[in-house]
Amino acid sequence: MVVPSTALAQELSPEEAVSTGKVQAPEIAPVEVEEEEDERLEWDFRLTSEVHSSDNAGFRQLDEENGNQERIETDDRHTFAYTSIALGANYRVLDDTRLNFSASHSGLWGSDQIGGTNEYGGFFYVYDLNVDWTAVDVDGFELSAKFGRQAHTIGGTPRDYFLRDNVDGLTLTLDMEEAGRVRILAFDLYASQGRPDTVSFLQWHSGRDLVYNMRGETNTFRYGGVYENTDLVEGLEARAFGYFASIGGAGTGADRTHEGTLGNFSDNDFSWLAGARASYFLELDTARLGVYGEYAYSGGIDRKEVNIGVHDVAIDGQAFGAGLSGDMDLGPAGLSLALQYFRADGAQYGADGLQYNHGFVSMGGSYAGGLNMGRYNGWRPSAYVSRDGIAHGEHDIRREGGTQILHAGLGATLEQGLRLDLGAWMYQDTGSTNLDFDRLDAAGDRLPSGYSRDQLEAQQRLGKSLGTELNASLSYQANDALSLYGVGGIFLPGEFYEIEITRNAGSARGSVDNLQQFWAVSAGATLVF
Repeated sequence: MVVPSTALAQELSPEEAVSTGKVQAPEIAPVEVEEEEDERLEWDFRLTSEVHSSDNAGFRQLDEENGNQERIETDDRHTFAYTSIALGANYRVLDDTRLNFSASHSGLWGSDQIGGTNEYGGFFYVYDLNVDWTAVDVDGFELSAKFGRQAHTIGGTPRDYFLRDNVDGLTLTLDMEEAGRVRILAFDLYASQGRPDTVSFLQWHSGRDLVYNMRGETNTFRYGGVYENTDLVEGLEARAFGYFASIGGAGTGADRTHEGTLGNFSDNDFSWLAGARASYFLELDTARLGVYGEYAYSGGIDRKEVNIGVHDVAIDGQAFGAGLSGDMDLGPAGLSLALQYFRADGAQYGADGLQYNHGFVSMGGSYAGGLNMGRYNGWRPSAYVSRDGIAHGEHDIRREGGTQILHAGLGATLEQGLRLDLGAWMYQDTGSTNLDFDRLDAAGDRLPSGYSRDQLEAQQRLGKSLGTELNASLSYQANDALSLYGVGGIFLPGEFYEIEITRNAGSARGSVDNLQQFWAVSAGATLVF
């Protein structure tokens, strides 16, 4: 199948969720010369309709007595419904050349919005649009290339927190059979931030209005690759990987000129990461057991305007994780178990209260958590290279910062087509500071322009428990094409959010004595054929 047919609590995140799920073009079998034209085309279609309701995504009680701003920030109860359609197709043009395409459209119910455009101004969001060409195919070796938009991930784990994204560029695959396979990200134009006066169909990114063209250094590029071997030893999968990003002159890539306001040059920021991942799967008569481990280190620099008294922020941190999984056939029922641990280094702040290290920075990996923190709040367990430079916001509702995650999931399947899934996640911040809070006033008096004492006070949160998320889902496979499901989740905020901050420091302000539990429920149906 191109896409998953049910939403399961252990897996639910923006990648798997219908609203933003990645649609991958399916693999197709070799086509004989005498086959009919319609046999050269393979496609997959999905339609999903869902209803959602949630409250307290910011963990604060509705406040209607302290002004409009408080009312706006705390009035976050939502109920909505939408329908999404998605199509993935492969067309074999010649024996060595194929065209891949996948796209989706989502529209809200009510007020005739279902046929409206998306946030990028288009009717469809395109996930895959590329040419796949097999350049060399000889005994024991194959070289293929993909040109255009395509999915790219390191692989080997259900949640890839290091890199899982769509790329716009060129990838190469060198398949050496038992000697392994090399997948090269030769070129990815990750973000295009140039002035839109030379290309007639260019969409202006995020409404940005650069004053200068930054000497042409407006694009963010990613490069890298993965070596993987899944055939050397039965059940063993080994991967080694490395990636590099050159950050263009927008967002944090143009701090020294305030995004082109004071000059026409970029910061020349960059980020890289390297690591390895290994997994082993044991197939038994009535069970399948798996274990994996992973490690990555990131480096680089996020340059700042040091003339005003701030520091260049290093990219210097590590991330590692491990997991266990098991699937057992119990006759009339099936049982699934998953355990996972992951930790990424967080931000570091000096004795002056200023940040000097981002910690671990990914290349844009999976979201963390389930229905609440993954799909709704969009948590990422580390800072990452984004289209606007380094995305890092440990105090925001859409959290992006170093996090430790402990996850457990349990699923049970019955022959009648019913499946129950339970999931739990425990989160902890991994940032640190050398600031002496007993001397906060003195540190605040020495802050550079643009920084406030509020940001210093927020550092008291670092290293504390973020909270616990609990999810449950019940799904019913009505037939081979149709599934029905319901998902519910609740997030119990931890001591991190018991320290209340101002909106100058972040959007997840918390509360000293009245933290609210963030709940969400959804139900829907998915048709896949």
